[in-house]
Amino acid sequence: MTTPAPTPHAASIQFHDWGYRHASRNHFAVRKLNLTINAGERVLLLGASGIGKSTILEGVAGLLGDESAAQTAAQDTGVQVEDADGGVTEGEILIGGVETHAARGAVGLVLQDPEAQAIFQRLGDNVAFGPENLDVPREQIWPRVDAALDAVGMGGLQLDRSVMHLSGGQMQRLALAGALAMQPRVLLLDEPTANLDPDGVAQIVGAVGDVLTRTGATMVLVEHRADRWVDMIDRVVVLGLETEHDTRQVEQRGFEEEIDRSTFRNTVVVADGTPEAVFTDPTLDFAQLGIWVPERFRRAEDEITRIRTEDEPAYEPSDGTGEPVLTTDDLAIGRGGNAIAEHIDLAFRPGQITALVGANGVGKSTLSLTLAGLLEPVTGRVVAGAALAPDTQHPWPVDWTSRQLASRISYVFQNPEHQFACSSVLGEVMLGPTRTGVDESTARERGMELLRRFHLDQYAQMNPYTLSGGEKRRLTVAAALAAAPRVLILDEPTFGQDRRTWMQIVRLIHSLRSDGVSIIVVTHDRELVTALGARVVELVPHDARGEWAAAPQSVYEPDLQAAPAAHATDIEVSAVNEREDTIKPSSRSPLLASINPVYRLGGAFLASLPLLLSLDWVSASVALGLEVLILMAIGFTPWRIVRSTWPIFIGAPGSALAVLLYGKSGGSTWWHWGWITVTDRSAELALATALRILAIGIPAIIAVLGIDATDLADGFSQLLHLPDRFVYGGLAGMRLFSVLQDDWAALTASRRSRGLGDDSKFKSFFPQAFALLVLSIRRSTTLAVAMQARGFGSDEPRSHARVSVVRARDHWFLVVCLLIPVAALTAALCAGTFSFFGN
Repeated sequence: MTTPAPTPHAASIQFHDWGYRHASRNHFAVRKLNLTINAGERVLLLGASGIGKSTILEGVAGLLGDESAAQTAAQDTGVQVEDADGGVTEGEILIGGVETHAARGAVGLVLQDPEAQAIFQRLGDNVAFGPENLDVPREQIWPRVDAALDAVGMGGLQLDRSVMHLSGGQMQRLALAGALAMQPRVLLLDEPTANLDPDGVAQIVGAVGDVLTRTGATMVLVEHRADRWVDMIDRVVVLGLETEHDTRQVEQRGFEEEIDRSTFRNTVVVADGTPEAVFTDPTLDFAQLGIWVPERFRRAEDEITRIRTEDEPAYEPSDGTGEPVLTTDDLAIGRGGNAIAEHIDLAFRPGQITALVGANGVGKSTLSLTLAGLLEPVTGRVVAGAALAPDTQHPWPVDWTSRQLASRISYVFQNPEHQFACSSVLGEVMLGPTRTGVDESTARERGMELLRRFHLDQYAQMNPYTLSGGEKRRLTVAAALAAAPRVLILDEPTFGQDRRTWMQIVRLIHSLRSDGVSIIVVTHDRELVTALGARVVELVPHDARGEWAAAPQSVYEPDLQAAPAAHATDIEVSAVNEREDTIKPSSRSPLLASINPVYRLGGAFLASLPLLLSLDWVSASVALGLEVLILMAIGFTPWRIVRSTWPIFIGAPGSALAVLLYGKSGGSTWWHWGWITVTDRSAELALATALRILAIGIPAIIAVLGIDATDLADGFSQLLHLPDRFVYGGLAGMRLFSVLQDDWAALTASRRSRGLGDDSKFKSFFPQAFALLVLSIRRSTTLAVAMQARGFGSDEPRSHARVSVVRARDHWFLVVCLLIPVAALTAALCAGTFSFFGN
């Protein structure tokens, strides 16, 4: 193998007996790995699902363990050191000869989940975040951002555009741009195209190739399907496992039985060489290793063709048999009442396999959720056949109870964690049968059989959240099958699977056909469609053309032609959102919008808090009158003031009424009944209370309303010098909150799909809230990893891409805000109504 000449911008990677065991795990994810990657090499890292490839990349990026634990493990060979997170490190990783935790900024990591890497709401801020953490001078940051976005094909997009309006492919390209802007010496890619459509794959591969050509950086790629990457790869490393029996460790730990408990798995290099040398090596059993062979190197036994099983029925999967179990009648699909596709008429028959295909964001999941009775049609209907719904009075899945739905239609969600509802892997596969009336022993037997088929039986008592990504995917498929549905809908079932587990899923789907199950698969995986022999239903934007019916070029190898899809049907949908965002000003008043957000917040306090000193109607009236006059002078109409602060106008009368009825007595008594006494004094205090609430609330709300969170965070960091971890961690949390709203909706749909949706809202709220809490913790952890991968959290200095500007008007704004309560309290003192804290 010829090693490329290193460039000044590249760094080598060295693993010396390195291993890592995640907290709460009994076994090391990677152990005793010895490997050297030379500076400037472009390495493809292969191995079966769950072998630890993602762990290796996280280790290189310095995201595992801590520096002190790594140094201790490196100094004392063979010693396992527990870090602050509860994980265990052994050996060391060096980046350019430097321990990885000390090589800050040298490594850029792109994870497989694009959603998890969008840290902030604004597109540009996500790309600038890495350079900021590396203390890149401000004048260099935005040129880096523009160059990185140009490199990934997103040049020209608004830097202030919300990431909520990006497609899946754009989100992944944004994550790559964020890593490229750091100008890393090592670029790590963890399945960056696994969840993208063919156009998205081509864009990411092209962007990475351009960057590597320009910078010469070292690259390590983890990708199951490497066809499109082969031309830029100069070295392939295949990982395997080697067992080791250590009786000394058995004695030390007090294990007295079961030789398996003394068996340790070491990570070893099975093959290492050029792509041609590795993929043409006749001694390697790629199928057993779970490795996909790129198309150009495939042998006859490696080719993916229509898979046939012994017990499958004689009719073709694309045809099915008998009367439809599910049909659509002039169906229109969409969310929030807005249709993205209309006039859909489809039929799904027993034993038929249908593939819903199309570009990212085109609406495949929306259609599948509607078919599953988990999303209301915009118009039209989804109708169940007599075989699926014997009760013909209720043939519409959307109207079924949760238990009825669970026994008839099973849905496997794209995000496996949306589906988890139990504390153990076995509990997950037992849930469906038990909710549909199967006794516990039968459900347990059925569950264990499915776990064995999916090679998950060893994890039966483990929490499902602790499984690897590929294992979670297999568990959700197993859990859906356990309920023995008549219709099975799978959203991206082969995502994250190696070749071996991929084949198992294909054979399992075929085996269901003999039971008359109608299978609907949402996928980008063209080889899956081929292996299943599926009917194709493609969702095509009205401004594009279909790619599946007309024998398009292969998704993986551009020089080869794929076979045309059988029984292809196109459904026209509205164009995937490519619009420009309209950036809203931070206030309806141009003057207020121009005030620094920190000063706006400070002004809100200055205008409001001093009024708490006195509870009297004079000070409150004067303050309220001055506030209204000033707000009208800077562009607010009275009606706009009321609309912007309407909660205050609801709360003020209620509080005044309470004071009127139960306030202090004094003067003449107006009315008395039981505990209620209305007097001159209580009426005066009631009026003062209502006016003071308005006087305090109106300026506070209007001054703060519309402040951009990013600008405020910059101000907190630059002007108030608050800790960056607190400021930008909170800002990232605000972005996370919007994601959790979608998680709540997905959890609601999932629980209905699994038979848990019939409980009362009160009874179901707490389990679902707990599931959301678990998801939020896991998303927070992933977000923290993404932020750490961009260099955030160190004690080193940090720069800022945006300047929090302070002008003379900001100081005058504070003066005016302070003068309002000063004038109001002075008026009360002169009138003799000043009442210190209500007296």
